[in-house]
Amino acid sequence: MSKTTANSSRMFLSGVVEGFYGRPWTMEQRKTLFTRVQKWGLNTYLYAPKNDYKHRMYWRELYTSEEAEQLIALISAAKERNVEFVYAISPGLDITFSNPKEVAALKRKLSQVCEFGCRSFALLFDDIETEMCAADKELFSSSAHAQVSITNQVFQHLQELHTFLFCPTDYCAAFCTPSVTQSSYLHTVGEKLLPEIDVLWTGPKVVSKEISVESIEEVSGVLRRPPVIWDNIHANDYDPQRLFLGPFKNRSTELIPKLRGVLTNPNCEFELNFVAIHTLATWCKSSSGQKDVAMDGEDQGSDYSPQEALQLALTDWLVEFGVADQPDVSRTGSGRPKRESSEEEPMQTDEHVPGPRENPLYTAEPLTLDDLTLLSELFYLPYEHGPTALAMLREVHWLRANSDAATFGHAAAADSGKAKEWQERAQHFDDMCSAVIRMFNRLSNAPNRTVLYDLYNYICDIKSGVSLAKAFVNSLGGHNPPPSQVITDDPEPWGFRGGLSGEFQRMLPCHGNRDLFRTPLATRVYAIRPCTPKDKSDILRLSKEMQSETLQHAALIGDGLVEGQLAPSKHCDLVLEDDEGLCGFTFGLADAKVAMTKSQYPEMMLRDFPSLITVQIHPRVPDPCVAKRLIASVLSSLRDSGSTGVFCEFRSNDKRMLDFLKTLEVLHVLKVDGLQAGLVLMGTKL
Repeated sequence: MSKTTANSSRMFLSGVVEGFYGRPWTMEQRKTLFTRVQKWGLNTYLYAPKNDYKHRMYWRELYTSEEAEQLIALISAAKERNVEFVYAISPGLDITFSNPKEVAALKRKLSQVCEFGCRSFALLFDDIETEMCAADKELFSSSAHAQVSITNQVFQHLQELHTFLFCPTDYCAAFCTPSVTQSSYLHTVGEKLLPEIDVLWTGPKVVSKEISVESIEEVSGVLRRPPVIWDNIHANDYDPQRLFLGPFKNRSTELIPKLRGVLTNPNCEFELNFVAIHTLATWCKSSSGQKDVAMDGEDQGSDYSPQEALQLALTDWLVEFGVADQPDVSRTGSGRPKRESSEEEPMQTDEHVPGPRENPLYTAEPLTLDDLTLLSELFYLPYEHGPTALAMLREVHWLRANSDAATFGHAAAADSGKAKEWQERAQHFDDMCSAVIRMFNRLSNAPNRTVLYDLYNYICDIKSGVSLAKAFVNSLGGHNPPPSQVITDDPEPWGFRGGLSGEFQRMLPCHGNRDLFRTPLATRVYAIRPCTPKDKSDILRLSKEMQSETLQHAALIGDGLVEGQLAPSKHCDLVLEDDEGLCGFTFGLADAKVAMTKSQYPEMMLRDFPSLITVQIHPRVPDPCVAKRLIASVLSSLRDSGSTGVFCEFRSNDKRMLDFLKTLEVLHVLKVDGLQAGLVLMGTKL
């Protein structure tokens, strides 16, 4: 058998992992990838799509003749481009390590792929349960021993290997117990795994913001070999609303001589990985010692600059956008045949010439490098917004916090310096929003429709969000937003996040965007937090101060919650603070019956509103949004406990609180027969 040679003499692996959850790439897309990988000086492709049945779920099944034909063609295409094709298999979901038939099935499957011409393999045990079955526990002392045993057997079975990779279950520092250096799992891998087998590693976390030289030296010592980085910095399979078009960064080029390789596991959408792969290639060639990953015509020893790498990638991507790539739609009745590839903008070809009094022909504005730079900065990296996105967020934050300086027809305010600054910054934000919308329009008209279709949902979403923010800022300045952008009780569907996910988001703090135009802005910074024993004196002081404004002739169950005679239900005791101290509270009781005397309230009412809350907000809190969040948080906890409705007691002469709560539209006055004189009940169904 001919096996791989020592680690030090092997090629540095650089390239792409197709290892995400979701729709796998097509065979044609993979062939396009091989062309790009070769052109940019990378050398490896790892085939590991999680949703390929025969890669993971049905790993035992051999490929059919038709499937085999496709894989043979793909492996051949990779060889033609000098790209190492690494076939990965993930048997960890259900394999019985101690069963010889299972080991034989794994060997048989990989031998079949070997017959297709593949000479590099990976055995993946990521994202699986670590608990072994009873049969495995009899033979192996740990899951690490089981995984290493079968990996070594498969490696020794296969012949003429170029590369063999192993992905551990603890593939990042965050998974190691209690730490990397003290992980018994990793130590077993390092000690027992054959030295010719390389180990995949994602860094400190699954998606690592940074990967330091020190962290790699640490894990290399435990594994007894340098790892191959499986880099998820551009992966987006965990959030369908996120896309990452920023550069490969926060990985020093000093890592290169300390690694066996770097493979990026990028965005699910194939066409949107141009930047991720291109900038990785630039990073790889930045080390003077890596001749095999240099890009043609570039300085081998240059220092890596993420921003320069990004601009280089975007410049090349702009060319791709200019290449027309439209499907043949002539059979649909559109009358437009398939267009040949061209770097020119698409033109109307029906020879229509408008008359002097007719509308001119529509001409699409060409996409620019500035447009793609803006696109990248709006969809940057998992832990980081791009410069323009940060600037837009800062402007909205400042404009909202200083909305008192906005002019609402008051000449005095308009003459002030702060008002002038507000107007200037509002105009600057408006200009940035217009640039985003202009970018959207240009992208929508770009000749390369294949790229556009992968991108379209993302740019539609950002256009909608920016348009809403633009209308919001205009409303602060006294301008009415367009009717389509006004948030009402019955908004258009584009005015709020849709679906069940959107409903969950609106239940969380700071996600209630339906209140954007309907309620005044918060003018202070508030904190909502759980109540602690130290808050008792402040709560009693606030309650006493507020009750002094009313005649206390009606007994309230809620007084027991305030005074500590009754314990609030779990997660139902929140207080509100501003810079002056405690200024409000809400306490909840899931089952109000346990705290009341017999027949205090009608049984029919308690069936509909079984839970009780007590609320108090200081008059210095004029902002309804924060009070609404305080109450909504307790209501959410009561709903989670199974409650179907909540009521709240007030003395009838507590006009301030009654009027304030009515404006929130969270609680409504309940009509209850036989209610004690001087008592008002408000409530809501959950």
